[in-house]
Amino acid sequence: MHAYNIFILTRLRSYFFLITGIAILSISGCSSSEKKSREEYEPDTKEIEEVSGSNAVFEIAKLEQENSMYSVESDTTILYWLDNMPAELSGFTKCNVFALNVLKRAGYKTPDENCLTSDMFDTSLYTDVFPVAGVNQIDVAEPGDLIVWNGHVIIFEKIVSAGGDEYALGWWAGTRQEDNGNNIQNNVCYGKYPLDGDFIIRRPVRKKN
Repeated sequence: MHAYNIFILTRLRSYFFLITGIAILSISGCSSSEKKSREEYEPDTKEIEEVSGSNAVFEIAKLEQENSMYSVESDTTILYWLDNMPAELSGFTKCNVFALNVLKRAGYKTPDENCLTSDMFDTSLYTDVFPVAGVNQIDVAEPGDLIVWNGHVIIFEKIVSAGGDEYALGWWAGTRQEDNGNNIQNNVCYGKYPLDGDFIIRRPVRKKN
């Protein structure tokens, strides 16, 4: 009887860790494996123009970059758009959380549920809070739009050119580069991102006063 009880407890413990692991994975938008699968290009500091105070999205993005909860090592991340719900995301990058938290603080509409990058990439979802403005059409992107890949999202500021190629200059959480105290802090980067692969442009909708 004693051996049987130990067997049952062992199985229950295994199920608990399995379910916990699935829950942690399901809430994260960008996994650590995702961030290693794409080549990222960080701009020289001379290329980074100081963001003016005219756009609340970029002001908030800069402030959020200073929040250590976006670092890969942070155990708990707060989801502002879900009434400050805490989420255990240690070991994961947090591109979707960063983007939605910035939109929430800047006065834009956000989903009333957890929203992964795969959800944002689905053009049939969330058209009321950030409608699709274009598919693989960077020329339609406006400052403050979201550029979404199936596994990553950035907050777009403008197009920049380097080496004859065009990149999206903007903000995102999740980079392979080390924090440098300048344009990369707490795993949040302000830099240029390659426009390869399929992506969609989503245009956030500001809340009415």
